[in-house]
Amino acid sequence: MIKKLPSIFKGKAPNNVNQETTIIGKEEIENDKDIKTQIRDIFSSNNFVYKADTQITYISGEVVKKTIIGKTNNSLITMDDELIDVSKISKIELI
Repeated sequence: MIKKLPSIFKGKAPNNVNQETTIIGKEEIENDKDIKTQIRDIFSSNNFVYKADTQITYISGEVVKKTIIGKTNNSLITMDDELIDVSKISKIELI
């Protein structure tokens, strides 16, 4: 037995509908793409076998040296079992 599904509203939404818009600066989008590209380059490097010695510069200006062994969608995994949030990184490079 097939049930009849309700019809779909095909018109324009009324003007009184609240719409939330999030605006992200162009600079933030470019920085995010740049960091993800830098990370992808590290992991796709011919020198990367199971770890990579890196120098990480955080948005706050702090610079640290970390050995990276893996990644998730939003974090880097270090040899010390530390998760580093990618959104807090301004630059990452191999050393």
